[in-house]
Amino acid sequence: MKIHKQTLENGLRVLIAQKESLESVSIVIGVNFGSVDVGRNHEGLAHYLEHMLFKGTKKRSWSQINEITRKYNIFYNAETDYETTMYEAQVYKRYTENAMELISDMVKNPKFSRKEFKHELGPIVHEIAMRKEDPNSIVYDNMPRVLFKESKAIIPESISSLEHNISLQNIIDAYETYYNPRNSILVMSGGIDAQSGIRLAKKYMSDFERKFYSPKRNKLFLNKSIKRINMKRKDTERGEVAIGFGCHGIDSSKLQEYISMRAIASILNNRLYDQIRETHGLSYDPSVEYNSYGTFSYIAASAGGSPSKLNRIRELMLQEFQKLKNGKIGSEELENVKRGLEIKYAMDSDDTMETATKITEMELMYGDGRMYEKMPRLIKGLDAKSLEKMASSHISTKRYGMITLSRE
Repeated sequence: MKIHKQTLENGLRVLIAQKESLESVSIVIGVNFGSVDVGRNHEGLAHYLEHMLFKGTKKRSWSQINEITRKYNIFYNAETDYETTMYEAQVYKRYTENAMELISDMVKNPKFSRKEFKHELGPIVHEIAMRKEDPNSIVYDNMPRVLFKESKAIIPESISSLEHNISLQNIIDAYETYYNPRNSILVMSGGIDAQSGIRLAKKYMSDFERKFYSPKRNKLFLNKSIKRINMKRKDTERGEVAIGFGCHGIDSSKLQEYISMRAIASILNNRLYDQIRETHGLSYDPSVEYNSYGTFSYIAASAGGSPSKLNRIRELMLQEFQKLKNGKIGSEELENVKRGLEIKYAMDSDDTMETATKITEMELMYGDGRMYEKMPRLIKGLDAKSLEKMASSHISTKRYGMITLSRE
């Protein structure tokens, strides 16, 4: 895959990843702004702002926006993470310009109606409530709290804050501060060539003008001891346990570390599946993930199970972490993981939205979305000694975070 990159006169970075065999095109406008940037008393502001951009522009109501998406079968969505907000559209390549015109209008010209601001609170509160009932979301939202020193950057969204602390003016101020061309990028992937992509970018985004401002962030500091969160829920028959280890954030010079940590996560995932599910029959869904940002990153294992089995699951997790820290990675084990990562990259490359969001993340958080091109070569270059050294560096059974969810 070849990624073309060009910066428009207003400072907007545009990246085009062409794959002629694909019939769809995905468009992502990413903004360097997320939940870490909103302040302790405004949890949820970045998420609220994301929702408001779907509620109408200066020339379209929300119903007209929906009418266009249905007319051209445009799949559109958005997502807010710790350091980024992304607005996404996927469409049959014949209607790429229709999707580009719509998503650019939403990002450049939001209306911020007071009526829609009040109306949208209900859906957002419901969305947060669903996350608070989903074990995987609970782990994702709370693991940074147990791994890193208390910070306004890693407080989960609060329904109370949304209802009492966030005003429409807060949202407008955040938009006018962070939504500017030099703090944003545009990515297109799939059945579009670089020349056509740049033409559309210039046509619809050249008039995106606003004073430049970018968030000021510091790396988060690791907790130096074991920290636990125990959550009780009387209404659940399921337990969940998760153990994580914090790492420092990744920058553009450390893409190899990013790939290496993903490989370590895959090795642990396979080992825990074999031990927790197949050998001991304790859980249906043991898994390991590596989550990486510019200011922090972490590797975490999680598994659901009967509340009475959680202690045993926890023991097996710690044992496997310790074995990886102190032991060897076999050549066959490494080759299987490398093959899996290569296949995952190939599959993602056929998914225009997956490709576009990955490039957007790398451009916003690590400085260059074209790093995505290098991933196959870096995967091939993985070696056991380097992975063993990295595992030893990041894993310590004297310093980890644990989350337990159970009715007991």
